[in-house]
Amino acid sequence: MPRRNRYQIGGEEEKERVSRSQKKRDSSALQDVGERLAKIPAVKRACLPLPEDLREALEEYDRLSGHEARRRQLQFIGRLMREAREEGTLQAVLDALAVLE
Repeated sequence: MPRRNRYQIGGEEEKERVSRSQKKRDSSALQDVGERLAKIPAVKRACLPLPEDLREALEEYDRLSGHEARRRQLQFIGRLMREAREEGTLQAVLDALAVLE
């Protein structure tokens, strides 16, 4: 009889497990939201309830000119947004962003 993988057993482990692909899709979606935030003019962005580190990362994105540097900065912004989601502060940002658009 073949051995069962720990994810094939069932139960609580299987319900809590998030696939790697889903994590990548979530990360990409937050990075897209970060890109939308970066495209908003700095004057309007100042009105948003952004965490300080996210605000600084967006300001740094505005200063960068190289394509690769901007791409890496967007990845960093996406990571900061994931952290904000875990802290519970991301929803306020998304609500304010919806009002601006």
